[in-house]
Amino acid sequence: MDQPTNYAILESGVVTNVIWLCSSNAADFPDAVNVQDRLVSVGDTFEDGVFYREGIPVPTEAERIALLEAALQEGN
Repeated sequence: MDQPTNYAILESGVVTNVIWLCSSNAADFPDAVNVQDRLVSVGDTFEDGVFYREGIPVPTEAERIALLEAALQEGN
């Protein structure tokens, strides 16, 4: 059995819920999109394969870490 991951439930391109779901039964939820390693929240939008929060793409965890590390470097 595959491991569950986070999926966003979409209505008209807007995230209305985030659920744990195994890819093996993802077809049971046709409005669900795998969020990969993005911290997607209710109210975010999804357009052309990209999640957005307030018009800005939602970064992956690795991208968030890189941004934080860059901010720390600028502060030193």
